[in-house]
Amino acid sequence: MLELKLDRVSRHYKQKIAVDRLEFTFRKGIYGLLGANGAGKTTLLRMMVGVLRPTSGEILCNGQEIGKMGGEYRMKLGYLPQELGYYPNFTVCRYLEYLAELKAVPPELARERVEKLLKITGLQGSGKEKIKTLSGGMVRRLGIAQSLLNDPEILILDEPTSGLDPRERIRFRNMISSLGRDRMVLLSSHIVADIEYIADEILLMKAGKITESGNLQEILQTVDGKVWECVKTPEQAERLNQEFTISNQKNTEDGRVVLRIVSDTQPAEDAAQISPNLEDVYLYGTGENPG
Repeated sequence: MLELKLDRVSRHYKQKIAVDRLEFTFRKGIYGLLGANGAGKTTLLRMMVGVLRPTSGEILCNGQEIGKMGGEYRMKLGYLPQELGYYPNFTVCRYLEYLAELKAVPPELARERVEKLLKITGLQGSGKEKIKTLSGGMVRRLGIAQSLLNDPEILILDEPTSGLDPRERIRFRNMISSLGRDRMVLLSSHIVADIEYIADEILLMKAGKITESGNLQEILQTVDGKVWECVKTPEQAERLNQEFTISNQKNTEDGRVVLRIVSDTQPAEDAAQISPNLEDVYLYGTGENPG
């Protein structure tokens, strides 16, 4: 049974603590890591794939420290970084075949995998195109394809939907949902919907720490009774904006403003409690707008 364990993992940059004594165990399933830019998500993922070493603590795969496993760990791993490295003059197929060779995928299997992944990621008509001619969204899809070349047991994706249009994001979520049935998938994002729809377990990260973790219902319970809705004039809405965390607001036809507010206390006499969503949890924990 696959198990990837963070054992008091920290990473320091001079005086800055990017990741602070994290303890968590990942098994098969889809994990969503949600946090604002600067929360420590990318640093954590880079340690989990072996690009960075922890300042202290260990990352263990089935009880073995990943730094000591070498190629054995890399063979289990698929990784999509925030910025994909590639040779601009390579065609899409040549790039994937080249990476398959680096990942020790047998040639006959590599061709089959490349063809399958081009279809999965919607790039089947672009195999002969040079990467430098692709749109940003297509390059992102190419990055997703390369992360799956070795059919990894552990798939780590850093901001995977960055640059994708709404249709591409839906396709991606459907793909990850099917992949998560038989492997461990960890995807980080600051876009709530990417996490809310597909994650079996959600981790909220702030200032290098995991502040909340659990399935969606467990996470939502942390703000139960703390989400309110009220209708105000623009002037009243502006005052409430100064005092409270506003999750959403919209204007009505009669010129008033409907406010969704996250607060421990009732923000206005006419404010009524409403059911929370994941963005409310995020805002309650960070005070920041994730989108």
